Amino acid sequence: MNPRPRRLRARLLAALLAIAGGALGAGCSLALDFDDQCSGDADCDAVGRGLRCDRGFCVKRDLVQVGGPCDRLLGEDPRTAEPGSVILLGTILPKTGALGTLGQPMENGVDLAVTQINQIGGVLGRKIGVLACDSGTSSAQAVAAARHLIDVGGVDAIIGAGASGPTIDAFSTVAKQAGVLMISPSATSPAISNLADDGLLWRTAPSDAIQGRAIAGFLLERGLGAGQHHVAIVNRDDAYGNGLALVVQQEFCAAASCSDSTFLVDVYGADADAAGLGAEQQQIVDDLVGFGPDAVVLIAYPQDGLQFLSRAAGKGFAFVLTDGTKDLGLLGAHLNSPREGLPTIDDATLCALVGTNPSAPAPAYFDAFARAYQARFDVSPNNFEAKAFDALYAVGLAYAAATGAGVAPGDIDGRALAQGLTRLSAGDEVRFGIEDWNTGVTVLSSGDRTTVDVSGASGPLDFNAVVGEAPGAIDLWRLDLDAPQDDGKIEELGVVLDDTGDYIQGVVGAREPGDFCRANR
Repeated sequence: MNPRPRRLRARLLAALLAIAGGALGAGCSLALDFDDQCSGDADCDAVGRGLRCDRGFCVKRDLVQVGGPCDRLLGEDPRTAEPGSVILLGTILPKTGALGTLGQPMENGVDLAVTQINQIGGVLGRKIGVLACDSGTSSAQAVAAARHLIDVGGVDAIIGAGASGPTIDAFSTVAKQAGVLMISPSATSPAISNLADDGLLWRTAPSDAIQGRAIAGFLLERGLGAGQHHVAIVNRDDAYGNGLALVVQQEFCAAASCSDSTFLVDVYGADADAAGLGAEQQQIVDDLVGFGPDAVVLIAYPQDGLQFLSRAAGKGFAFVLTDGTKDLGLLGAHLNSPREGLPTIDDATLCALVGTNPSAPAPAYFDAFARAYQARFDVSPNNFEAKAFDALYAVGLAYAAATGAGVAPGDIDGRALAQGLTRLSAGDEVRFGIEDWNTGVTVLSSGDRTTVDVSGASGPLDFNAVVGEAPGAIDLWRLDLDAPQDDGKIEELGVVLDDTGDYIQGVVGAREPGDFCRANR
């Protein structure tokens, strides 16, 4: 006979002791000593995954962490649904930290996709639930969130992480070994393309190898490839900054005359405290003053980018920014009417800068999503929200494809889902959204070789199955300082590198006569 569980035995013995105590009287006592199973959470690691210590016993951790990084459940709740009726997925997106302004809008994109899919029946009758986690724009927190999603939630796929470094670390440390699929809507480091990932790491965002070529092309178009010109790159010391900086350097110097006297690369610590960051950035600004650059490529996130531009204010540098600093906070630093709490940047610097970022989706793909997003969250979405929406839809169709390949619902894992994603880039077009969902599910679940060609809110995905990523074009942008401060905006200039990799000349034209920036250059 199997022994009773320890907790049940303890309860029975406690009851017997109470009875015995009454029989023996106040002057007598009976004491028994039992060894606890654990004294802390670390003791439970040897017992099983996803356990915590509760009053001496190892028990399952709570699915939703109140006050922790995984604190929100979207869609169907697997705790109250019939067993096996819910597909539980996870997200790891930056709702705090350096990219804290981006995570919640992307999570909203996932939420919208889950709501739409569940409204029309889910995936072959199974509804979707999503345990949403905050990466904190931190590798350590992203790794912890991945462990919770896999060990406690038992998820087979994760949307995220947001930043490249946390994505690489959460995948390499946790998800890969567990055979869990990860698909990021915003991690762009070129290092991800060549990561040994067993086919399990995907992204709906294009690689920064594409953005790097666009930046190099812009510098060359400006005539900065000749030996008498000076070009500098300043970047965050992380996967995003180092990866993009390397591509810019390689692409530019392959066509230009680069030497130590004409080309400078400098980095600052991505995780430095305020004092350390200030000292590092100020030293770089001093180095740039001595170097005399004709252009400075700044690869940063919003907060540290604003700080660097403020420290470089008044030096006459012409900046080329990237998608990491495409933020309306730059307009808040406008000296003509600065916002409280933001560093100020001289208007000449703001007028002169230009930036790159993955292209905005074409209206034919984006508009229906944008209307639904606006109606649900009362704010307009951007490209990253669309890519998060697309990531969830792609994983949903991958479940249908795995079923078509003969995998039983309870046996579908990350590897089966990754194989399903390879079947989304050929055949008849299927658009993500309510109208085409059942068509895609029906086709993919009908056999192990059926395919569809998916187009999302961010446009045609056309996944490269070898590297697990979608291609993309690159736009140029600059600031519009003529609009009133409350209505200030980022001016979109158009595609500078198309989705075939061809650079387009002449995208940055002269400003209209009489505008603020033209008059202040």
